[in-house]
Amino acid sequence: MYETSLNSVTAEVEALLAEKLSAKGLNLSQKFKSVRRKLPKSVRAHARYLVEAETRYQNPKFAHQYDPKRLLTAHKHCVSYLENIDLRRQKSFRRTAIVAGSLVNTLILIAVMVAVYFYWFSV
Repeated sequence: MYETSLNSVTAEVEALLAEKLSAKGLNLSQKFKSVRRKLPKSVRAHARYLVEAETRYQNPKFAHQYDPKRLLTAHKHCVSYLENIDLRRQKSFRRTAIVAGSLVNTLILIAVMVAVYFYWFSV
């Protein structure tokens, strides 16, 4: 019928969340909660459906209530976004942001020191 099971779908998304976004947690819902704000709104909606389907699947009465087509669509959307994350670019951007912030703070400190020097000796 369908080529993938719910467990394989959620396991792949869990692995990508842990690898690409350093998600913490034991299952998909905990990993999703730890990186929720790092994901775009559309990916969050699809990931929320995956978490909901996983929790429903654990209860035998509700196990049949997830839509396999929607599940595969959500899986494809999440995986395509997570696979396109470039870790090297993120690390380089983070380093650049730290260096730029330090440089701006140093320039502000120098400007304040010059202003204090001129104020102190002009009086």
